[in-house]
Amino acid sequence: MLVHYNQTSDILYYEVLDIPLPELQGLKNLKVAFHHATKDEVVIHNIRLPKQSTVGDVINELRTKVELSHPNAELRLLEVFYHKIYKIFPHNEKIENINDQYWTLRAEEIPEEEKSLGPHDRLIHVYHFTKETAQNQMQVQNFGEPFFLVIHEGETLAEVKSRIQKKLQVPDEEFAKWKFAFLSLGRPEYLQDSDIVFTRFQRRDVYGAWEQYLGLEHSDNTPKRSYAVNQNRHTFEKPVKIYN
Repeated sequence: MLVHYNQTSDILYYEVLDIPLPELQGLKNLKVAFHHATKDEVVIHNIRLPKQSTVGDVINELRTKVELSHPNAELRLLEVFYHKIYKIFPHNEKIENINDQYWTLRAEEIPEEEKSLGPHDRLIHVYHFTKETAQNQMQVQNFGEPFFLVIHEGETLAEVKSRIQKKLQVPDEEFAKWKFAFLSLGRPEYLQDSDIVFTRFQRRDVYGAWEQYLGLEHSDNTPKRSYAVNQNRHTFEKPVKIYN
């Protein structure tokens, strides 16, 4: 126990469990980042449930811990990796095989406009990005918080930009520097204000929805967000601040 990779230690660490070990081994701990709907705030919650529990159980547990914009708000759980949304978890999925060490688990309210999508609406991915040159090749680097956006048939980029600026609360002077592009498999196609955004998202020649998105190109000068940690009653770690 004191030897690791041929290195010997003279310190043996231990921790005092708050529940019997067999009971602990039957539980699954998930670290979930809850993004508040109206505040620029993220709170980390450690959710511990039996391994056979479902995503729906996680969401129900979260509802008892988080501040919602209104009592009837619906929540969803997302899988985020390298600033892209890869999955919306179905409520009936078992939590036993969910990996919160490799992926980031993000919980958020479902906006009302997403609940009533019509045949002339589409839900798209929106990501922040910058361009970097490496070995004489241009590479797209994503950063920041990805999000979904409803776009409507016939809506111009100028109209979409107005809604994005309002959603992200970006000052006019800064927003004027942003460029907008349709990206498919990392290749940006820059858009003009008069372009109809909806028509760009008709293509099916991509491997996943996360590889086809509306890109917001701008400098990454946002302040590092501090993450508050909300410990549940079973957690024995001391509360800490996590900085992204």
